[in-house]
Amino acid sequence: MRLRMRATASALVLICAASAGCGQKPAALQVSPTKVKLYGLERAQRLVARVLDRKGQPIPNAPSLNWSSSMPAVADVDGTGRVVSKKEGKAIIRVTLENLSAQVPVEVVDVKGVEVQPAAAKLVGAPGASLPLQVVVRDSKNAAVAVPVTWSSSDEKVATVSPDGLVTSLSQGKAVILAKVGDLQTGAEVLVDPRPIGRVVLLPATALVHAGDSQHYQVLVYGLDGKEIEGASARFSSSNPDVVSVDATGIATGRRNGAATVRAEVGSRTAESTIIVN
Repeated sequence: MRLRMRATASALVLICAASAGCGQKPAALQVSPTKVKLYGLERAQRLVARVLDRKGQPIPNAPSLNWSSSMPAVADVDGTGRVVSKKEGKAIIRVTLENLSAQVPVEVVDVKGVEVQPAAAKLVGAPGASLPLQVVVRDSKNAAVAVPVTWSSSDEKVATVSPDGLVTSLSQGKAVILAKVGDLQTGAEVLVDPRPIGRVVLLPATALVHAGDSQHYQVLVYGLDGKEIEGASARFSSSNPDVVSVDATGIATGRRNGAATVRAEVGSRTAESTIIVN
């Protein structure tokens, strides 16, 4: 009889050791991650909650938790802690267990896509040639939005990129320059050709446009042997952006009456064109 009672007591000890109800009582809730930022609509993030005892140890087989959102129209959450973005804004996700609770702030940024211009580039000339890439981030309504972008290079031995998108050549080869917003990203393929440049020609040499009209410039690049280096990318600039603006692809747009000089830079060589707006 005593042997049976001892065996029963031992079994109870083992059961209590594996059960949350025999000593471990919920004292706190811990949620990971502690804050969430979702880029884009209908994007999901799983929150993981742990029930801790007074010693900060996880309690296995804890009771079910209750999840809720302060703004379901912005960020909704299901019974498993899966958060889904609905529209731009902020919300608080709350998880509760009896008298315990924890909160996670959630921010939703309406981003649909990322565009980089030009999508492909060829840097010609000695190492150190540079070219700025332009990025446009669009929301679900296809409107451009101001959102920070993270830049990176797939091969920094070939080309590097600065935090503001300026690509600099280092050695011959190919690299993909990535622009990333949250988990959205797009890339531009950059080819580095270290051949010396003989001269650069910008066409047309002069241009006349009305305010609001555009002029697409063409850049011709020649090597020291006089042969054309096809596909070379140029860095464009305007001496007076208030009169004439020019984008990364060489499209100059008249803004108001006046004159400006459009410059194309390829490696260490430059070419200029006069453009008049009337």
